[in-house]
Amino acid sequence: MTVDCNNVLSNGIVGLRTKILESSDSTLEGMAGMIVFETKNTIFIRKDSIMKQVAKKAAKKLQLQTSSCVCFISGSALIGRPEDRISRLNNG
Repeated sequence: MTVDCNNVLSNGIVGLRTKILESSDSTLEGMAGMIVFETKNTIFIRKDSIMKQVAKKAAKKLQLQTSSCVCFISGSALIGRPEDRISRLNNG
């Protein structure tokens, strides 16, 4: 199944390119890189050789680049364990 904007949350976000457009922490705004790991409340973004831990709640608006489109999501939509979120979205 191809990941697109309609199913990006139910397929997982690890491996996608991202950019933080809005954040409660002004030092995070504009940060871009690849999501390499995700926990219940944080995402880890790697740019070059630097890895940054970002609280999902702090990321107010994220831009995710899939293979077919660009998606805009709220960081609060990501809160929770990745496997629980995927299961919840797939089962209704």
